[in-house]
Amino acid sequence: MFVSLIAFSQKDTIPTNKCFPVPIVRLITKDLLSGDSAKALLKLTEQQLDSTIRKTYIQDSIIGTYKQKEENFNSIIKIEREKFGTLQSYTNKIEKKNKILGFSNYGLIVILGVVAFILK
Repeated sequence: MFVSLIAFSQKDTIPTNKCFPVPIVRLITKDLLSGDSAKALLKLTEQQLDSTIRKTYIQDSIIGTYKQKEENFNSIIKIEREKFGTLQSYTNKIEKKNKILGFSNYGLIVILGVVAFILK
């Protein structure tokens, strides 16, 4: 009752099929797996590169903003220095006028004193 299945099996009708020995098949499989892992690693590396590029653009934008702020602060400082210089020149002019008025007041007091002394 037990009949071998080999007797009933059909032979391959396609003569172009090639079979590889098992060690070669293992090497091919290993190579395919390493290729797939290399593709996955390349994809991750590209994602990291894209992320780094985006970060660089953001950092460049922040740096540009800070440079603009620095320019604004420098222009504000320049304007304030000009104001201070103008106020300092006016202050110097007023001080000179006050000195002249002070000397003229002292002179007037001396003259009045002399006139009062003479009229006595």
